[in-house]
Amino acid sequence: MSTIVVSMTGVETALGNGEATWQGLLAGRSGLRTDPRAGLSDSRPVGMVAELPAPIGTDKRLRTLLDRLLATIPILPPQTALFCATTKGAVDELLDGPGPWPGQPQTLSGYLGRQLGLGGSDHLVTSGACASGTIAVMQAATRLQAGACPAALVIGVDLLSRFVLEGFASLQALSANGCRPFDAARDGLSLGEGGGWILLTTAAEAANRQWPILAQLAGFGISCDASHITAPCRHASGLIRTLQQATANGRKKVGGINAHGTGTSYNDAMELLAFSRVWESPPPVHSVKGAIGHCLGAAGVIEAAIAVRSLTEGVLPPTVGLRQGENAAIPMHGNTPLPLTAPSIISCNSGFGGINAALLFSKDSGSR
Repeated sequence: MSTIVVSMTGVETALGNGEATWQGLLAGRSGLRTDPRAGLSDSRPVGMVAELPAPIGTDKRLRTLLDRLLATIPILPPQTALFCATTKGAVDELLDGPGPWPGQPQTLSGYLGRQLGLGGSDHLVTSGACASGTIAVMQAATRLQAGACPAALVIGVDLLSRFVLEGFASLQALSANGCRPFDAARDGLSLGEGGGWILLTTAAEAANRQWPILAQLAGFGISCDASHITAPCRHASGLIRTLQQATANGRKKVGGINAHGTGTSYNDAMELLAFSRVWESPPPVHSVKGAIGHCLGAAGVIEAAIAVRSLTEGVLPPTVGLRQGENAAIPMHGNTPLPLTAPSIISCNSGFGGINAALLFSKDSGSR
């Protein structure tokens, strides 16, 4: 079976581009701000990408963000497969009158394929709630393993929108003061927007094209606990199965976890339970959502790219917003980076409908 590797990545978040996001995370900075442009009836902090001129939820804002991402992607072989991940795209276009409605999820792969000069038909859009980006990476990996393409580009993107903000507000799921993942006094999530991309290929193809190799995709897993339309399973059954799949029932070492960590009561409790059940001594854990917000369908791609950078640097950034962890047995810190305990890292996400997905990245074959 082919060895699947990550060759290049890029992100755009409330903290800035890839380098600015990484440095901001290391410094424990938060990009969450209250902003009247978010359109909420009350003031809640959100993670807005800077200098996107158009209103939230619109096609113009979406294309501005996408074009910013596209400018960082190198010229790729035309046979490169394209995998897109989003939840709603420019959903607010639907609120403002009869169609046609530009910027909807089903249009993304066509637009991006044309902009990138990727002429193949192997383009796919994944909308699997908050695990969309993670699932898209897995779909890309399976296509590569099947020998169906020389490379696969995964792009995840989602916007802040009136539709989504008011929807989460109606669920009473938004934090009043900013997301505090895994904190004993957490009070909800903070929504964000952003995008990310990951270029996957085989080790042989990377060597052939003299592309860098940042990490190996050493495993992945997916499951659905199907216990509730929005709430996760209280017993963490789905995430436990997912982590067991990704690690071959614990045979693959894990040096750190980039967790979903939304700051909601049930999600964080479910994840902490899963980590405690899968590992007798869990590896260090962090979440980025207290710094950039929950970027929904883009979260999996953005967080996978950050996980790959963690692997390169050998550290997990602080969990911004964390003051007092709920589970003292799981290593995490709100102000200080933590070293990875092995040259490998998991990035996992959980979404509405009970979807759970995880990616295991390793630095070398010795950690497989």
